[in-house]
Amino acid sequence: MSEYQYVAFRAIDAQVSKENLEYMRRQSSRAEITSWSFENEYDFGDFHGNALEMLRRGYDFHFHYSNFGDRKLMIRLPNGLPDAKAAQPYFEEDSLFFLKDKQGRGGILCLEPCFEPGYLDDLWELGGFLDRLLPLRGEILDGDLRPLYLAHLAVASDSNHDPDEEKDAPVPAGLDKLTKAQCALAELYGLSKALIAAAARNCPPLPERTDSEKHYAEWLQRQPEATKIAWLRQLMADPRAAVRSEILAEFQNCRNTPSWPTIRPDRTIAEITAAAKGIQLENDRKDAEAAARRRAKKLADMAADPTRTLGETEKLAKERNLDAYHRIALLLADLREALSGGDQSGLAEQQARTLKEKNPTLHHLTAELRGQGFLKK
Repeated sequence: MSEYQYVAFRAIDAQVSKENLEYMRRQSSRAEITSWSFENEYDFGDFHGNALEMLRRGYDFHFHYSNFGDRKLMIRLPNGLPDAKAAQPYFEEDSLFFLKDKQGRGGILCLEPCFEPGYLDDLWELGGFLDRLLPLRGEILDGDLRPLYLAHLAVASDSNHDPDEEKDAPVPAGLDKLTKAQCALAELYGLSKALIAAAARNCPPLPERTDSEKHYAEWLQRQPEATKIAWLRQLMADPRAAVRSEILAEFQNCRNTPSWPTIRPDRTIAEITAAAKGIQLENDRKDAEAAARRRAKKLADMAADPTRTLGETEKLAKERNLDAYHRIALLLADLREALSGGDQSGLAEQQARTLKEKNPTLHHLTAELRGQGFLKK
């Protein structure tokens, strides 16, 4: 299998300035670069740009993926973590950490679990996948600890950590009700629904959150009139100005975000994994029972009116393609089972012979019917 890498950046709060866009272009000669995005794919070679500096100069989100184990995320938080103390238990040196700016409160959240090649399923359509992840940044800025917990779970479950030795971190409220972006994060690192369900047992309920637009309106009312006029003047003069990101940073700086509720269970990652296996077995049992009920109903419907199935096989035969022939054979096999032991028990075999006689040159159809035991060689 050939090597493949995908390197991308996204701007969220505001477009990258013209000056910094020139810097971005110097980081790669082949990437597709705009003031909102940077994307490059590699079938050989590596990205040699300065990802940290690119985030400091305007992009807000970085994703590096390879089919040999890399799944790195870096998220620019211009005003830092809303509750640094609450975030600390989730961090792991070299795998999940907050790289603080030398000046100011801002920094970059870095997530890079270690996975052996082939340990996780390959991902596809990576640009669209990245777009699914982008709302994580806003959730983290709102104080939601679920993204950090999922990141902790990914790191604690990776190739560099012993699940018997790794202790679980505080479990955040609402872990049993993940957002779409959080589901994408779990998918990125192969965290199964059963594993998350096991981790979420006894977690606090999702806290009530007021509308963000209401927060914006209340905060803006408290700002000096001259400040608001200056912001509007900059926006009207240059829609690409960085004033929007400055306003949002000031909003976050002044905001008193309430702590996200958590519980601290005394358990290891291995214990969560064991509980997840039990949950998965129970889910598989329920799925099998549901599938059996659906099949029983399907066969009962076939037995009640066999002519519908016979008509469907006639229509499929006219399509003249391999998939249609395969479906005919499966339908007749189901009909044979549905009518077994009844007065019409030979109807499926009779239809198979009829289709063979009507279509003597359709050798692939004959092969499919033989594969289901209908025709002799």
